[in-house]
Amino acid sequence: MATTPPDPNATNIEIGSSVLHTGMKRLGMNIDSQNFYDSGQMMRNLTFRNPGFEGEIWQSILHCAAVTATTCTDGNVWAQWPANFLAGATFEFIHGAASGETGVVVASGAANPSKGVGTTLQLSSMTTSPAVGDFVVVKMKVPGNAQAGWWPSTYGGGTLSTEFTDLSPNTLGKQALRMTASGSGQSAGVDSYFDSSNTHNFVLLNGPYVITFRAKGVGGNNQLNVSLGRLIPNGNYFNQTITLSSAWQDYTLPFRATENASVKPGTVDLHFQTNGGDVLLDDVSLRPAAASPNNPTVFRDDVVSALTALHPGSLRYMDGLPSFGSSIDNMLTPAFGRQRAGSSTQQTEQDDIAIGLHEFLQLCQTVGAEPWYNLPPAISPLEMQHLIEYLGGSVLTPYGAKRAALGQILPWTLVFPTIHLELGNEQWNYPTFPGNAINDPIAYGNRVATIFGAARRSPSYNQKSFDLIMGSFVLNSWYTGQEMASSSGYDSIAVAPYLFSTLNDTSSHEAIFGPMFAQPEMWDSVSTGWMAQQSQTVTAAGKTLVTYEENLGTSSGTATQSMVNAVVPSVGGAIAMADHMLLQMRDLGIKTQNVWALPGAAIQFNNTNGGSESSPLFGTVVDMGGQINLRRPVFLAEQLTNTAIMRNMLATTITGANPTWNQAASTNDSIQLNGAHFLQAFAFSDGIFQHSAVVINLSRTSSLPITFSGPNAPKGTVGVSVLTSANLTDNNETGANVNLSHGSIPNFQKATPYSVPPFSLTVFTWAVYP
Repeated sequence: MATTPPDPNATNIEIGSSVLHTGMKRLGMNIDSQNFYDSGQMMRNLTFRNPGFEGEIWQSILHCAAVTATTCTDGNVWAQWPANFLAGATFEFIHGAASGETGVVVASGAANPSKGVGTTLQLSSMTTSPAVGDFVVVKMKVPGNAQAGWWPSTYGGGTLSTEFTDLSPNTLGKQALRMTASGSGQSAGVDSYFDSSNTHNFVLLNGPYVITFRAKGVGGNNQLNVSLGRLIPNGNYFNQTITLSSAWQDYTLPFRATENASVKPGTVDLHFQTNGGDVLLDDVSLRPAAASPNNPTVFRDDVVSALTALHPGSLRYMDGLPSFGSSIDNMLTPAFGRQRAGSSTQQTEQDDIAIGLHEFLQLCQTVGAEPWYNLPPAISPLEMQHLIEYLGGSVLTPYGAKRAALGQILPWTLVFPTIHLELGNEQWNYPTFPGNAINDPIAYGNRVATIFGAARRSPSYNQKSFDLIMGSFVLNSWYTGQEMASSSGYDSIAVAPYLFSTLNDTSSHEAIFGPMFAQPEMWDSVSTGWMAQQSQTVTAAGKTLVTYEENLGTSSGTATQSMVNAVVPSVGGAIAMADHMLLQMRDLGIKTQNVWALPGAAIQFNNTNGGSESSPLFGTVVDMGGQINLRRPVFLAEQLTNTAIMRNMLATTITGANPTWNQAASTNDSIQLNGAHFLQAFAFSDGIFQHSAVVINLSRTSSLPITFSGPNAPKGTVGVSVLTSANLTDNNETGANVNLSHGSIPNFQKATPYSVPPFSLTVFTWAVYP
C-alpha cells in the first residue's frame, strides 16, 4: 500500500513509549499574603488585619559586622529601630564562634548610617565572646497596642488602650481593646478599612453578611455605634447603636448588600465608636452569613473557586513579614488569638497577623494541592520537632492533640502525599528581607543541617512524607554549591527562575517577544543556562531541584508605563511562562514548581530614565469575585497546562521542518540564543489509558503545521484546547480579551498536518483503551 509522503513544511512530533520522567506533578502556585487593598483580600473575614486586638511578638536575625566581648553590631546601617528597641529581648547565637550562647539584650543602640554603624546589641555575659560573621537570633514579646491594624480616632479626651484582665470567657486571646469616652463630649473609635485601592473594587459585597464581635459596657452610657459602608454616595449598608450589657456578650449583626460590577470604586469602612461610654471590644469579624458547602476553609469562596479551577499540584505558603517573625505555636493559634509578629529591621511595628498554618493546610486539602510551608527563618530545633509532631504525630502526642483540637484528627502526613518544608525565604536576599536572612551560604547550610536534623530525629518524622528544602540563588550555582557543601539533612534545593527582569527595547513586537520567547530555552535547555547549571550542581549531589517561585519579573528598564502595561500581563508573557515551566520538566526533570503568585495587582517598576512607574505583577488574577472576576493570561496558561500533566512524561522527538530563529543580543535581560526553536512539544501519560500532548508555537506571526507519529501518537477522538489571542499584547486587565478555547476532533489523523496558531499553547488529550 502506498503511503502519503510527509509534508516538507510540517514538523513531526514523535511520541515514543519510553518514559522520560515519572512522578510528575501539576504546576503549583504561591498564595502570598493577605492584605486589605487588592486581590490579596483572600480571607472570609474581611477585617483580618488584627481581629482579636492582640499584642506582638518579635523575632529577627542579625549578622555581627563588629564585636566586643559583650556586643554585636549588625551590618545594616539603615535599620529603623530606635535606641533600646531590643532592650529586654532574649538572644541566641545560631552560627559562628559564639554559637549556642544565650542571654538577654541589656540595651540596643540605634543604627547610624553617617557613621557606618548598624544596630548594636549590648549583651549579658557569655562564656564565649562573639566574632565577626556570627549570626544571632533576638526574640521579644511586645504586649499592648491593641488598636494596631485598625485606624484609631479619639475626640475630646477619649482614649484607646489595651485591656489585659477583663476578658471575655469565650476569647482565645490575651487582650482586648478598651475604648474610654464617658466624659462630656468625648468619643473613641476604631475603623477597619478594606478594598481601599479606590480604582477597582476587588471585593463586591453582595448578599447577606454578619458583623460579629464580643463587647462589654463598663461605664457611661455603655453605648457602641457600629456602621459599615463603602465610602461612595449611597454606600451605607449598616448603622446601629447598641446599648451593651455590663457582662461580656457575643453580638451578631446581620445586614444585606447588593453591590454589582457597576458600583463606583471606594474604600469599605467598618466603624466602631462610643460617644459618652466606656466599652471593651474584642474578636471582630465581617463575613458572609452562610458558608458554602464546597468551602470548609476560612478563605473566601471566590479564592477557593479560582484555585479549584487552577488545580495546582502544590500551594506554597510564604506570608512574608506577618509570618517571618512568628513562632510555630502562634502559627497554630486561631485568628482571634493569633499575635502579630514582627521581624524586619526596617519596621518597629507589625500590624497584620499571618494566615494560620492550620487554615493553610485546610485550603490545600480542599483544592487537592500538596502544601509547601515556608518556615520562619529563625525557627528553633525544638519548634521544628513540634511542627513535625503536629503534622505527623498521633493524637496522643502534645502537638498531635493540638491538631485534633483544631479539627484534624488524622495526621496531615496521611492526607497529603508530600509536605514540603523550606527553611526561610531567599536567605541570600538580605536587601529585600533585612532581619530575616542568614545571608551567608555556609552559615545557612549549617542552619539547614541543624533544623532538618532536628526534624529527622522526631519520632513523628517519616521520610516518605516530607520534602525538606534548602533555598538558593538561581543566578549563582557556586552559591548553591557552597550551601550544599556545608549542609545535610535536606532533600531538595529551591530556586526562583524569574524571566524578563528588564525591559528596555520596545521598538517592535519582535524586539520584545523574540527575546522573551528565546529566554526559557536559553536558561533551561542550553548547558550554560542558569537553570541548567543549577540542575547540574544539584543532581551531581544526588538531590532534587525544585522552584519556589517563578513568573515574569519585569521590574526595571527604560520602557514607558504604557509599554510595561502592554507587555507584562500579555498573552505573550503567559506563553513564555508555560514554555519555561514545561522545559524545566522535560529537559531538567523538575517536578515541583510554583508560580508567584495568586494575588497581587502591581509592583514598582524602576525606570532607569527616572519617573515613577508600576508593573502589573505578580498576581495571576485580576480579581477574585471583584468587578470583573478575571484571570490574567498567565493563570490561564497554568490552568490549561495542568489539564495535560500526568504522572509519566514521555519522550518526544521532533523532526521535519522544525523551524528556528537566531535571537540576536537584546538589551531586554541580556538575552541571546542562536537556533531558538519555534516549536516545543511535551507528552504525558497516566500509565494506563489517558494521554496528552502540549505543543507551544513561539512564532510571533505565523501558524505552523505539525504532524504526529510514534506508538503514543494521538488517536481516536482527541480533545483540543488552546490559549492564544488576536494580538501578542492582549490581556485581561479590563475585560475578557484572552480566553481558553475547547473543542474536539473525532477520528484524529496523526499524519494530517494540524495548524497551531502563532504564540499559542495547545493541549491535545485522548484515551487509549485495550
